[in-house]
Amino acid sequence: MNATHASPANVDWNAVREDLRGLNVITAPAQRKQLSKDFYWYSPILTEQLAGCVADLVVKVGTEDDVRQAAAVAAKWKLPLTVRAGGTGNYGQCVPLEGGIVLDVTQMCRVLDIHEGSIRVEAGARMHDIDLAARETGQALRMWPSTWHVASIGGFIAGGFGGIGSFRHGILRDPGNLLRARA
Repeated sequence: MNATHASPANVDWNAVREDLRGLNVITAPAQRKQLSKDFYWYSPILTEQLAGCVADLVVKVGTEDDVRQAAAVAAKWKLPLTVRAGGTGNYGQCVPLEGGIVLDVTQMCRVLDIHEGSIRVEAGARMHDIDLAARETGQALRMWPSTWHVASIGGFIAGGFGGIGSFRHGILRDPGNLLRARA
């Protein structure tokens, strides 16, 4: 069964865009389509099911205030909100199944703090960049996905399970691998 784009009904998109004023809102169809996909095309089943799923708007956020504004607008208008960053998942994790807003967090990519045995980063930080920052302090990540060069920490935690290093350190839910997350 092929999914079709099911845009939320009774939405005044001009008013939604006005509520998102000040944010980087993408309306161009080709960009919305590109930012509504991940690597689900590895699967012929998912390719058929997800081919028509496209966000009505994409909002690129750079701060937590931007996230709060976009989330408040989605809640006000009862719009689905799909978060994405690197888009390296291969099972439709960041695909907006019913239209709405895709929240692109790739600009939230800072390494905030590094301490002995821990690192604090924003959700859009790429695993590669986090690893480089850790190495500058003589430390290393305990595990990372095979797509570490473009995968984000937010996506890895949201949809990941384990990766390179899991044999030695366990999976994400095991003690010491994820100390804290704020959503």
